[in-house]
Amino acid sequence: MASKNLLLEIGTEELPPKSLKQLMLSLEKNLGYELSKAGFAFTGTKSFATPRRLAVLIEDLADKQEDQEIERRGPAVKAAYDDAGKATKALLGFAKSCGVEDFSVLETLSTNKGEWLVYKATQPGKSLDDEIEQLIANSLVNLPIDRRMRWGNSRMEFVRPVHWVVLLHGSDIVPAVVLGHTTDRITRGHRFMSDGEYKIADADEYLTTLVNASVIADFHLRREKISEQLQQQAKGLKGNLELDESLLDEVTALVEWPCALAGSFDESFLEVPEEALISAMKEHQRYFHLTNDKGKLLPYFITVSNIESKKPEIVIAGNERVIRARLSDASFFFKKDASTTMDEKLARLANVVFQSELGTFLEKAERISKLAGFIGNHTGADKSDCERAGLLCKADLVSDMVGEFPDLQGIMGGYYAISDGESDDVSLAIREHYLPSQSGGMLPSNIVGSCVALADKIDTLVGLFSIGQPPTGSRDPFALRRQALGVIRICIENKVSINLQDCLDTGAFSLNAEYSPVEVQAYILDRLGNWYNESGIDSDVFNAVRHSKAGITNLLEADHRIRSMQQFRGHEQAANLIAANKRVANILKKADVDAEVLPDPDLFQEESEINLAENVKSVQQAFSSGSLGYEDKFLKLAQLQPHVDQYFDDVLVMATDETLKNNRLAALAELRGIFLEVADFSLIQT
Repeated sequence: MASKNLLLEIGTEELPPKSLKQLMLSLEKNLGYELSKAGFAFTGTKSFATPRRLAVLIEDLADKQEDQEIERRGPAVKAAYDDAGKATKALLGFAKSCGVEDFSVLETLSTNKGEWLVYKATQPGKSLDDEIEQLIANSLVNLPIDRRMRWGNSRMEFVRPVHWVVLLHGSDIVPAVVLGHTTDRITRGHRFMSDGEYKIADADEYLTTLVNASVIADFHLRREKISEQLQQQAKGLKGNLELDESLLDEVTALVEWPCALAGSFDESFLEVPEEALISAMKEHQRYFHLTNDKGKLLPYFITVSNIESKKPEIVIAGNERVIRARLSDASFFFKKDASTTMDEKLARLANVVFQSELGTFLEKAERISKLAGFIGNHTGADKSDCERAGLLCKADLVSDMVGEFPDLQGIMGGYYAISDGESDDVSLAIREHYLPSQSGGMLPSNIVGSCVALADKIDTLVGLFSIGQPPTGSRDPFALRRQALGVIRICIENKVSINLQDCLDTGAFSLNAEYSPVEVQAYILDRLGNWYNESGIDSDVFNAVRHSKAGITNLLEADHRIRSMQQFRGHEQAANLIAANKRVANILKKADVDAEVLPDPDLFQEESEINLAENVKSVQQAFSSGSLGYEDKFLKLAQLQPHVDQYFDDVLVMATDETLKNNRLAALAELRGIFLEVADFSLIQT
């Protein structure tokens, strides 16, 4: 059995840059999995990708599977032969399934339940040449491709049309047909800087062969080279490079032989909001921008070319000409948009539909304004500022600038609001009301912005749920998962103390007075549980608080409870206290107890009954004083633990005397009630 490196390279037309890295990693993972599942031994995997190829190197791959020892148990010896000693149907069927004609090759296995016939054999491993074509096909089927393409007259489908396939095991071509192409050793170099086709002598020589063809196939190495070149260019311009990691990945996926070049633009363009200039450079041209030591945009850009030009100044001049046109458009749009007020823009929202069943963006803005004012009134924010910012927060959607640069919505609204003379708080709230725009992203920086952001997200959530369009596993066009997480993070991280249920009810009333947003609240709490789980909070701790008597209505308050509970579960008395709660819950679950009926102290017989009741009253009084934080409440509850233990040692709850039994059940219900005020301890796992 020989082990050599296996190389698979699929050459295509230009692959989608934003998904290239994921395609590369998925192909490596899938092929490694298929080979391992099929029993082909190897020591490791590596993946490569450029705009025109996906490749995987399987290290030290065996050329055949390991031989497999087969052992199959057949019928019992007693059932294998009849009284005359002839083979029964059971034996004949088993032998046939094993391909055996001579019964003497079957062995006998003795167990404590009798003797059984057993077939043992060694199955030779299959060769790599025989299996690899199907294994590659299986790997390609499961790649994360949104839309597959067909080309020519073929029925083959792939992310882009395929032009060549290399498949080598060491220096040998492995014969196969992959995506309609017969495998070979011929690859292709850089489209402009090479002579075209190149032969790969051995799988080990893949990278060096392509480097000689002006192609850096290693995605990560290419990315590092680009980053180094960008830093060198920035240093030469005495600027600070603003390195966007996702843009770096995208640019890496666009070039095979990177060459960073720096250009400039007219300083007069710096009068335009820098976010618009950055968007024009980054989103439209894939340029990297520079800032000075104060974080202000400099009139330079760095582009990464896919060719090492002998006259780089011509390439730079071409890029400067293109960006000049883009920035001129941005400047024109900004000046034109600034010529109309936000109120005039707001009126035009009446012609822009938010959702067919939920009305226009003007109607949505009016709902946001009302709900933001409600939230502001309950958080100490300026109600009029909240209402004003909520009303104007969508006005920039009709601006030419946002039409050209959609990623600037909200941001441009903030600039236009300042131009109109709106207050700083209102302008900043308009600018930041979409935040957080991604998982872990920035939150609104002032209380007015938090109120407007909450109102916008709650309105969208309640609206979509009210018309029967909650998110599904595959569809979430209005990003309701992100909206719910935004509500959670703003309330907890920005310390906005509001009654979530009241906010949802207020939002729902503006849409449909008959709709009850119970499922919206449940959805947000489900997302809250996931968020805590990802933050290291145990799911049983969250569930214990969620199913307390108070439930979760105020996310900020609940956060204090949940984190205190997480800390308390490590207390030395917690385990026994939780166990006692489970015992109490199980007893009450089996009995029909009215939680409103209090125990009669005159019916207490045991000293431990009296002692527990007195301590429960003491805890109730401490809780009702309102002076205890949740940490102190948990410690107070912990002080009940020895009294609860003693109670169960001394008292028979399910007494034969019905009056006595009911009184003791009422005492336990009162005990459980004091715990349920903060959490359902019976749900905590010990």
